[in-house]
Amino acid sequence: METSSIILLLVSASISFGLGRVITHFRNAKRKRQALERQAQALRDRPAEPEAKNKAKRKRQLQELDKASRKNAQ
Repeated sequence: METSSIILLLVSASISFGLGRVITHFRNAKRKRQALERQAQALRDRPAEPEAKNKAKRKRQLQELDKASRKNAQ
């Protein structure tokens, strides 16, 4: 094989490998982002916990709900 054909083969192989890695990286990032969105949606859609009979615990629950509603509003 000639030197030029070997160089061309190496360049094309490295471009192909690099392009494959870039595509894989972006695909994995998209999948991870979608998984986080699904997890967040599942947490938002879960049923509300029953109100506690303990007064202090009930107060903490209301504060947590208030924080969550403020965070979602932003």
